[in-house]
Amino acid sequence: MKKIILSLTFIFFAFSSFAVSLEDFSLSVEPLFGMKWGQVDEYVFLKESKQSSDKLSELNWEIKPELYYGLKIRGGWKGFFEESHFTAGIPMKSGQMLDSDWQNIQYTSANGGNTLQTNYSESDNYLDYDISFGFKGGYEFQIREIFKIKPAIAFEYQNIKFTGKNGTGWYGNSKSGGGYYAYDDTENQNIRDFSGKEVVKYQRITDYLWMGSDFVVKLPMGFSVNTGFFLAPYVYAISYDNHLLTKKDYADKTIGFFAAFKWTLGASYNINERHSISLNASYFYMRVISGDNYEKDSSQKSYSSSTLVDGGAGAKYFDLTLSYKFKIF
Repeated sequence: MKKIILSLTFIFFAFSSFAVSLEDFSLSVEPLFGMKWGQVDEYVFLKESKQSSDKLSELNWEIKPELYYGLKIRGGWKGFFEESHFTAGIPMKSGQMLDSDWQNIQYTSANGGNTLQTNYSESDNYLDYDISFGFKGGYEFQIREIFKIKPAIAFEYQNIKFTGKNGTGWYGNSKSGGGYYAYDDTENQNIRDFSGKEVVKYQRITDYLWMGSDFVVKLPMGFSVNTGFFLAPYVYAISYDNHLLTKKDYADKTIGFFAAFKWTLGASYNINERHSISLNASYFYMRVISGDNYEKDSSQKSYSSSTLVDGGAGAKYFDLTLSYKFKIF
């Protein structure tokens, strides 16, 4: 009997200790819906330009808008926290694809038109998909009762793809003395119509390593406001460009250091202890990063490295998100 009492006593204290430790843990889920507005930029740079500029081509893939849905899962133990997220863009028409070229930078002399924009086209832009997921971990510092500082390190993966369809292109004719006329020179231009055609496909896969901090201020009546600043010390992007009309494929491998920045600003309202809603806005900016370019015919399986050009990648957009959070414990 004594052994039974001792065993029950041990189980009771062990369970009590575990029950108390549960108070140090937290877990919540947060479904969300959002909208992005901005653009993804693609570049081609001439390795050895004959002029002051080395930009040979620029394509702007507009995000106007992108609607998406997703989920956040957040867990914590005492001051430590980990947050995972997943989002998926809804396939839809999203602005335009704008394609510009400056062909004259390839020539020593272009009859006074060395920096003219020689080609320009506009097509309807369609988002095929935009998948993103990531992890963020850090420690939460409570400053008095109303202020929190949450420094963190994060990793984010994004895979986005567009298709440019239909549209019109304006191309400057070649000059007899070398180079090309401007695309908008009505007397020396060639106009092409792309109605009913898929013109270009573009896919970018990007990895971000983020470092920064969020800040939260607790207000009366269940409200709070938050802001955050994150910088990416490392960005790695691989881009695939399929020119369907010319049957040419291109790939760019680009790396950037401290090349991306993200700022967030939002507000939350606690309905009760377990339920809350949030509205958050953010601005994302990635400066132009450049790297190796590869090319092949669409019928070929493998790429070859280009000795003439480098590839480039950039992006910028605003983001607005509405979410509902349920605290499990």
